[in-house]
Amino acid sequence: MAAKSKYFSNLEEPTQYMLDILVDADALVALVKTNEPNHKRAFSISEDLQKKGCTWYISPFTIGEVVTVISHKVNQATAKEVLKELRKQNLNLLTLKDEYIQLADDWFNKQNKKGTSYFDCYNIALLERYKKQLNAIFSFDGVYKRNGFKMADEII
Repeated sequence: MAAKSKYFSNLEEPTQYMLDILVDADALVALVKTNEPNHKRAFSISEDLQKKGCTWYISPFTIGEVVTVISHKVNQATAKEVLKELRKQNLNLLTLKDEYIQLADDWFNKQNKKGTSYFDCYNIALLERYKKQLNAIFSFDGVYKRNGFKMADEII
């Protein structure tokens, strides 16, 4: 993470090694919302990842999901501030090229749980497509673990 932020930790300690982590919207929401049940855990995981030299990646939908949730759960003014802060972070964007977009649809169609998020399935498709690069996903959603993917807190 690049810029200083009141929402995200800013560590300047030397790193141990590099990790490439896909970040889900729920982890970013947990970092922002201090009354979110996973807030302290998210902040601790974030700090540990940064100490290890983590590079954060997001999908094209992550920031939109985060600010929408913040607008609903907090207010629009905070959502605008979070949007500005997230844009300052210069998070790396991972996308699926046209020839791989079917992976997201396939993952969505494999799910049976009510309320399955297509955006989570897009993230799963990213994890599959970039499996040689991405070490884990920073999320609290059970869908990733249920589908065999490593969670960030498992590798720190």
